[in-house]
Amino acid sequence: MRGPRCSGSYGVCLHAACLAIVLAAVPVRGQQAAPQPPPAAPQEAETPLYRLQPGDTLDVKFDYVPELNETVKVRPDGYISLPRVGEIRVQGLTAPELTAEIRARYAAVVRQPEATVIVREFAVQQVFVGGEVASPGVVPLHGQVTALQAILSTGGPRTTARLSDVVLLRYLGNNQAEVRRLDLRKVVEGKEQDAVLRPFDVVFVPRSRIARVGLFVEQYINSLVPRSIVFPYNLNTVVINRVEP
Repeated sequence: MRGPRCSGSYGVCLHAACLAIVLAAVPVRGQQAAPQPPPAAPQEAETPLYRLQPGDTLDVKFDYVPELNETVKVRPDGYISLPRVGEIRVQGLTAPELTAEIRARYAAVVRQPEATVIVREFAVQQVFVGGEVASPGVVPLHGQVTALQAILSTGGPRTTARLSDVVLLRYLGNNQAEVRRLDLRKVVEGKEQDAVLRPFDVVFVPRSRIARVGLFVEQYINSLVPRSIVFPYNLNTVVINRVEP
């Protein structure tokens, strides 16, 4: 389609050009402008699946062999015992992973080994608080507990505590963890939101500023949590794959 020809003055030509642009933008009768797709909703980070730990109570149910159904508790060593297949280490597995393992074990024993694992009761959920606090140790999670609340439940920070550089270590699954720095001084002042804790978080209150929190955790991870405390992952070999300021 050719634009309008202009044989008159410059003002007439400019007016004609503007009119052509406006007409081109107006949809022809009977036609509708193509709808624009809505903006994509921001994706939230997925919460990792719960990993089994000692003290959990499990229902193991078989679809076609109900006589093999069992209700078992995960022992302190991380194992359960099932009829005809014996010992299975379940600590650190998710329910779907254990379901797949049980089906594989029973495939050599029964014809239709379709089974499902349901966590009937969870063991006591807990976090560990260490460093410059009055009484370092395990803090049970009853409902929603924040980092500052967990510190206060251990007797509160010592006068030597540096609340602006608190370290939070969080397990992500598959022996991966992240570490972040929390400025709880701003939380106390009402300038920032406190971090809500998840089971098996480690909260460490330092005496002085930690320049590189990731390196600090890698070097001192063995001394952060006493070996007597049972966690669903190996703190000595966990991989720090993300560091947040």
